[in-house]
Amino acid sequence: MSPLDPTANRSSIDRRDGRSTAPQALTPGSFTRDQIEAVREAAMAITASLTVEQVLAIVAERAAKLIGAAASLVYLVDSLTGELRLITGFDVPEQSFGFMLKPDEDLAGHAALSSQPQIASDATMLAEIMATFERIAPKSVAPHISSAAAVPLIYSRQVLGVLEVLAIDGMIIDADQIALLQLLTPHAATAVIHAQLHDRNQQVMNLLEMINDRSAAVSSVGQAVINAGHDQTRMSAEVLTRTIASLHLAGGKVFLEDPVTHHLAGIASENLPKEDSVAGLELAAAHCLSIHQTILLQNMSAQAWTREVTQWLSDHHFGRLVCIPLIADNEPVGVLQVAAKINQALETGMLDTLHIIAGQLALGVANARLFGRVRAEQQQLAAILSSSSDVLIGLDANGNIQLANPAAERAFGFVARTVIGQPLQRAILNVALNNAVDTAIKSKQRQPSGMEIPLADDQTLFCNLSPIIDPVGQLAGWVAVMQDITHFKEAERSKTDMILTASHDLRNPVNLTLGALDLLGRSANNFDAMQREAYALSLLGVHRIEALISNLLDLERIEQRIGLNLTKCDLTETARSVVSEMRLPAQQRDQKLWLTLASTGDIPHVRGDAQRLYQVISNLVSNSIKYTPAGGEVSVTIWVQDDQVRLDVRDNGVGIPAEAQVRLFQRFYRAPNVTAEEQGTGLGLAIVKSIVEQHGGRVWVTSAVGKGSTFSVALPIWQEPPNETG
Repeated sequence: MSPLDPTANRSSIDRRDGRSTAPQALTPGSFTRDQIEAVREAAMAITASLTVEQVLAIVAERAAKLIGAAASLVYLVDSLTGELRLITGFDVPEQSFGFMLKPDEDLAGHAALSSQPQIASDATMLAEIMATFERIAPKSVAPHISSAAAVPLIYSRQVLGVLEVLAIDGMIIDADQIALLQLLTPHAATAVIHAQLHDRNQQVMNLLEMINDRSAAVSSVGQAVINAGHDQTRMSAEVLTRTIASLHLAGGKVFLEDPVTHHLAGIASENLPKEDSVAGLELAAAHCLSIHQTILLQNMSAQAWTREVTQWLSDHHFGRLVCIPLIADNEPVGVLQVAAKINQALETGMLDTLHIIAGQLALGVANARLFGRVRAEQQQLAAILSSSSDVLIGLDANGNIQLANPAAERAFGFVARTVIGQPLQRAILNVALNNAVDTAIKSKQRQPSGMEIPLADDQTLFCNLSPIIDPVGQLAGWVAVMQDITHFKEAERSKTDMILTASHDLRNPVNLTLGALDLLGRSANNFDAMQREAYALSLLGVHRIEALISNLLDLERIEQRIGLNLTKCDLTETARSVVSEMRLPAQQRDQKLWLTLASTGDIPHVRGDAQRLYQVISNLVSNSIKYTPAGGEVSVTIWVQDDQVRLDVRDNGVGIPAEAQVRLFQRFYRAPNVTAEEQGTGLGLAIVKSIVEQHGGRVWVTSAVGKGSTFSVALPIWQEPPNETG
């Protein structure tokens, strides 16, 4: 090898490392017409390609031929590390592509670091280049290199890479040739940028296409779940077919677990055997379901069944086998099993798509099973309701009919299927039932209530109206259960008639007895202790009989509306009178009694009989005082609710058991926790109920044992009659 002649190099040598920086490129007039034409043709060839490797291969070839070099190399700079990677070259073995240089290593590294063309100017630098080239392409042109130069590929002041050219057999690369290469490198840098942009655009387009395909697969599967309705077999088959087609897989299978036996069975298959035992496919699915995790089978030989299934996949030209558990609400329902094609990649995006599809299928299967259970329960409930003799009507929160059994159809004379979804008032023309439901809707009633419902054929139903509370605590509606109590009413009427007849007949002997006792009382001063006690007990007993007879006759008059005068009535003044009169008995029992007006403004008047309403309030207050222990409290509260006036009598007494509350307003009924000292006639609350109902109102109780009771009365607000004009 001949040493370099420094005088042959037109660059300035001012560096101790043996490199020189080439001068600026000559003006276009310095080049021959052939050279400029060669550069133009090379530029056209370079910019004609949109692939980075092809662009750089053309750059390497045309650059070497442009200056007559023996070989050339093209490096690209790694934007993260700054290192140079050999991409391609002219007269360089392909196996050397990918070789890496540090930014300050070799002539190309210095050109990238300085952003200036570099020329090897002495034997030391050439030795370094030859050593590097020996590593890149051993036994090639390395021993014959006589000159080398490196020109950076710059775009927008950024070094994209380096073009390195090598001359042999004494050829010296001079500044004119570097300048000629500098005419070519801007075209090369621009072409690299365009090719890189094209590659990135193509990658983005491929990514978008892949995303679109996978979105279409997920959407298609979702539609398959909807189309299948509640048919699990059809759903699984359609989901599997669409998944295999959309994701270009080789085959697949769906296993579902029996919710009772927990046996796993294949119900849909695509290019995989339907038999569960073939090649351990069922074992793979069972293992996946047992660990609740996705598993991939390929070249696994830890267990006999894994060797069997992987061998089967290989024999049938399948790639990887993926098993994904179908889990809905943390409950396993089955397994989605798919097989890839040979050499088909199952990257993260593909697995994510399969997991979404598995989630949709699991939810669809769970919903189908839930629908099946609900339908079975509905059929069972319908059979129970159809065979029940009790009338049952279900209402939503707005009072629309949601359910009615045949007994309800017979009782109220409608056809259930024609009234479902309609308001109760439109389907049933029963005033008592409609008023009770209307009151429950307006007051958002959350406590069960009972009332009698008279029918047109002299039948009487006892209705238990209970609220329906949804899981979040909201009032969802009511259910009315009614039993025929006509026979009981007739028996009660017979009993009442007998009692009333006896009461009338007993008045005279009771009055005679009272007269006789009064006559004896005039000689009471002459009685000894035993005689006085006997006299007092006799007088007490006769007075109790007299009170019972009076209450029975009073109840009869109320129910027959004898003497009932409904006018504009001030319930507040009536309540004040009762509280004022009852305050002394309360104080005697060391109790507090007060009246509260809970509404803003004046309490409106009600439509009522003042004397009878006084009787209602007095009875309720006296009961509360009687059943509240010493030191307790009794309050009377009046307030307005919708178009009614509410009166609540609340105490903190002994309370009433739940089973006794539904019978509390019946005649002669006594709560089981009433002591002997508190015994009465058992007619007081029956009289209260009868009076309130004669006023078009409603009375009920809310109580808990040991926490006290609240008796509530709701009466309609007084409505002024319309003015009559003549």
